[in-house]
Amino acid sequence: MKYIAIVSLLVLAIAGSLVAQTAKPGGQAREAALGGSQAGSGLVLNPFIIDDPSMMFLNPAYQANYHDYGWSNIAGGNLAGSTGTNQDGYGLQNAGIAFSLNSDWNLGAILSYDPSAANFVSASISASSVIRRGAQFIPPIQNVMELVASTHAGTMNLGFGVMYGSSKSDFTGSTVTPVVTSEQDEASSHLWGFRAGLIDDIGGGSSIDGSATLRLDKATDNEDGSPAVNFARGDYSASGTEFQLMLRGKFKASSKFNFVPYAEFQSMSAEPKEDTKPNAFANTVTTSDKFSATQYAIGVGGEYRNQGFYIAGGLSWLSAQAKLEHGDSQTPANAFTQTYTYSALPVINLGAEWSFLDWLTGRVGYFRYNGNVNSKTEQTSGTSESNNTNGQFINLGGLGGFFLPGVTSNLVTGNLNGGTWDGIVTLGLGLKWGGWAMDATVSDEALRRGLGLIGGSDNINTFGYVTASYNFSE
Repeated sequence: MKYIAIVSLLVLAIAGSLVAQTAKPGGQAREAALGGSQAGSGLVLNPFIIDDPSMMFLNPAYQANYHDYGWSNIAGGNLAGSTGTNQDGYGLQNAGIAFSLNSDWNLGAILSYDPSAANFVSASISASSVIRRGAQFIPPIQNVMELVASTHAGTMNLGFGVMYGSSKSDFTGSTVTPVVTSEQDEASSHLWGFRAGLIDDIGGGSSIDGSATLRLDKATDNEDGSPAVNFARGDYSASGTEFQLMLRGKFKASSKFNFVPYAEFQSMSAEPKEDTKPNAFANTVTTSDKFSATQYAIGVGGEYRNQGFYIAGGLSWLSAQAKLEHGDSQTPANAFTQTYTYSALPVINLGAEWSFLDWLTGRVGYFRYNGNVNSKTEQTSGTSESNNTNGQFINLGGLGGFFLPGVTSNLVTGNLNGGTWDGIVTLGLGLKWGGWAMDATVSDEALRRGLGLIGGSDNINTFGYVTASYNFSE
């Protein structure tokens, strides 16, 4: 195995020196290796890196810079020291492709990437006090697809995206004896997403890019059982709305340095409702629950290039708030509001990459935040409040005291390593030959005990997250 690996590297080196390099490296693996975090975007990004295909996730106008291009984000081994429950890097496998239709228009698709809170909206039904029977299991949405188009308009690139995903579980049963009964249950959810973005070249090597996203989430939990059975029937639904804005600037200060400021805003809401009451209840429900969250981020930094060396980084302020508002029209004294607020200053994103060879790039990154979590409960009997300095980022899965395992969304403010409050150092490698590129995070343990692909004896992989891409433009 060791000799095969050595020979493969030699072949790759020779091929890389002979084939013209048209590859466009980048993606989630590169961003993670360069000090990326979810602070300020919801994605694992270093927001001060201007040019990277990962930006297509936020701003569809970037597709115009990556037309005739295919890529795939591949979950790999766990990053050394990660305390997250997901042991496959960042756990998100997705792919995309874009084609040039003509000199002006590009068309493509992003597959299996779901940034929405639709699964949180589904879970909010069972977590809410509104439901008065046993909740059904609503299958998570796992088939999200987005169509993306981009075009050139003078000095401006414009991009548009339409996203859809759904899940459904049906059960129908009937019997003739001893009593004619029927049952027809449905548990389903779906989302629609709409994106628009632009990149405007304002001259002198400077530019501005902005994007807006709207997602509409819907979930239903309907039962149509026998009238003789208590707690049968009962229709419940939840609707959610998500909104996101992001604005960045690249202002050329010199031939080597660009000043990069950015601002970001996100919001989401979910509101479960009882549409039809179960048999056992004569009156409609008197309680109500509303889940909501908002996030703001502002950052300043820059990027520097000089003879094969690149560095990007900066400082950000981030504030996020998650809230549960519980109402009770019959017993107002039972109403309460729970608010969880996270605030971080500074959030540090810093990354550097350099070229060892024409086909090989090394990377190192650093992410750190200094934050505070405030938990507050307000009701007629009084107010309770607690603070936790250097606390973890808010996760919507724990909103309102309800733990909803596996529920994440693009608005979840988190980082690479939820249990590492003082930051994390990342390493990465980038390889390219011809139009192909592969970028990967590297386990820091690989530097201590050898490459797992060659001689490692433990369960720690050499690579964490891997992005593969191919540029097939002329």
